[in-house]
Formats: sequence, structure tokens, C-alpha cells
Amino acid sequence: MLKLRHSVINNVFISKSRFHTTSIINKEKLRVLFFGTDDFASTHLKALIKEKQRDESCIESIDLSFPAAAARPQTNISLFFVGETKGVAESNHLPVFFTPPAVNNLERWNIPTDKTYDLGVVVSFGYFIPPHIISAFKYGAVNVHPSLLPKYRGAAPIQHAILYGDKETGVSVQELDDREFDAGRILAQEKVSLLDKVPVYSELKKSLSDIGSRLLVDTVCHLEDRKKNAQVQDISKATKAPKIQKKWSEIDFETMSAWQAEQLNRAIGEQYPIRTVYHTTSKKPKDIVIQFLNVFLPTQTTIFGPPGTFSWHRPSKSIHIMFGDGSVAGCTHFKVENKGIISASDFINGYQVQGQFGVPMATDELVFKQNMKKRAKMQRYKSE
Repeated sequence: MLKLRHSVINNVFISKSRFHTTSIINKEKLRVLFFGTDDFASTHLKALIKEKQRDESCIESIDLSFPAAAARPQTNISLFFVGETKGVAESNHLPVFFTPPAVNNLERWNIPTDKTYDLGVVVSFGYFIPPHIISAFKYGAVNVHPSLLPKYRGAAPIQHAILYGDKETGVSVQELDDREFDAGRILAQEKVSLLDKVPVYSELKKSLSDIGSRLLVDTVCHLEDRKKNAQVQDISKATKAPKIQKKWSEIDFETMSAWQAEQLNRAIGEQYPIRTVYHTTSKKPKDIVIQFLNVFLPTQTTIFGPPGTFSWHRPSKSIHIMFGDGSVAGCTHFKVENKGIISASDFINGYQVQGQFGVPMATDELVFKQNMKKRAKMQRYKSE
């Protein structure tokens, strides 16, 4: 797991090594409705459940609101995908309420129960929570966001922190704003250094979810105090982290550097593996899409040639690839179109020891310009 250094940003923003602090504890136990779906959310739900089971807990009850769209039927219509939080809730006998299927928003949805709640908790839910739902909670709603708000508002803050080569990131617990995503007052925030180890999306996500779950429980148990000391976000420092798109994964060997490909792979490769096109040299040549699954920056290489040139590098059991600025990336595993994952040695045995990647993909000029604009914002990551 990624080992991270933590620090408190401001004395107002509570960030302790344990769940509970010496600050004011709520005068009443809270009835919580949790909104969330994935593994990041489930870590936070488990933390709240653990707190609820404590003898002197600050939580009276926890229910789950779960998007019906996340329970999609599989190939066998009798089987359904069970979201992470839904599975956690059911195993702990928590009531589960579904949002309507096939809707784009919750404007016409109401919490389907006569039960009253004190607090809404939203973590990786996917829907904007409208004002009429937020106002149904006695103390409004809070959200855990894996960035140092107001930096990286949006759906993909972890990926953007890696993509842009940031030296630090963090977790924020905010009040839910009823007009805009990720614009609420900050209740708690913890800063995390990224200099100790090269960050990879899945590892950083796990580490930030552990930090976030601790901050969340601390915030819920000291809600009155946190709200009293909440800080309004500085809108002048707000930046966006939009949802990751597949088109970002296309590699242009002419205009990119090897470090950009490696950094892009660490940021989005687990969702959309970086890719290019290879023109086969068989009797019936064709263009096939190649995905790069394990990309690194070699310290030694003997490759030379135009951008996209590749060759087998026996010492590292990898294929080295040339970029337009003369830099080189290595790759040990590939995913070939319509085939499974193969090693670099399997690739050269099945295709050729030397060759060239980078036959232009069917990308329009607008997508090319958008990708170039995003890559221009990248800074090369440098660890200590």
C-alpha cells in the first residue's frame, strides 16, 4: 500500500490519528442516511457502522440510499450486480432504499420512508443531491471528496492529481452545497504528501479512502463543532477534475514524451489502458489496437529510430518504445485487440522483434487538440 505523510492544513480543520478528539461531541445521536456505491464509498460506510457499534457511539442508526442503475442485470437475468455498499449494508442488516431506475437526476425523487434523518452522508454517489433532499435532513448533508478543495472539484480528483504530477493531495469533508458539486464549506481537511512513493491510482485511492473514513467519523461525531468552525472555499482557487474519458488514452508518439505516457498510465490506465495502433506484417496485414498495461521509464536502452519505433530489450524482458523527443518508455505486458493479456516476449514471438507503433487512430482534429491541451498542463512527477 502507498505510504503517505499526513499533515493538518489548519488548526480549524481537524485531522487526528484516531477517530475521536477532545473537541465537543454532539449532544445527540444521529440518524444517518448514507448515499454511495463503490469500494471508495464502502470503506466509509464500514467506518460508520464500526462507530455505530461502539458503546458510546455518536450514531443512532444508518440506512443506505443506492442507485437502482448500479444494480444492472448480468447475462443471466436472474443475477444482479451487487454494489459494494449494497453488499455491506445487507450483511449488516441495514435498510436499503433505491433511487428510481433510468433517471438522470433526483429532482423528482423523495426519500421513500416516513423515517426522519438527522444527517445525509454522500460518498462517491454519482448523482447531484437536490435542495429538497438536503433540507429534509435536520443538519443537512456532508460529503467526502479525495482532494484539497477547492482544488480538483469533480468526478476524478485522484486521477488528475497523478496526471498533473502533484507533490501533494488530500481529503476534504465538506457540507453538501445545494447548487453546485464540491462547493460546500470545508468541515475537515487533511493534506497528504505524494513524494515518498510514485503514486498509482488504485493504491492512492485506497490510502485516501482510509484517511477519508477516519475524517468522516470524526466529523459526524463532532458535527456541531465542525460546522461552527467551517471554512468557505476560496472560489478563486477552484479547479476542475472532470470524469476520465477513453479518448485521453490515445498515445501520440510524435508529440508526447515517454514520461507523459508513463504518468498517464499511472493516472488512468486501470480504467482506460493507454493505447495505440499496430500495423501487422502478416500475409494479411491489418491495423490492431494495442494496450500498454505495465509502463515504466528505463534507465538504459539501445533503441533508436523515428517516433513509435519499438524493439525487444532482453535484460528487462520488455519492449522499448521511442518518442518524438528522443525519450524512451518500456512496457512488459500488452493487451492485443480481441486477445488476452500477453507478455512482451509473447508479443515479439507472435509479431516481430522490431517494428513501429503509432498508425494514426480514427481521431478527429477536435479530440487531438483537446488531448494536446490537457497534456500541456502536465508537470513531470519527481519524488524525493
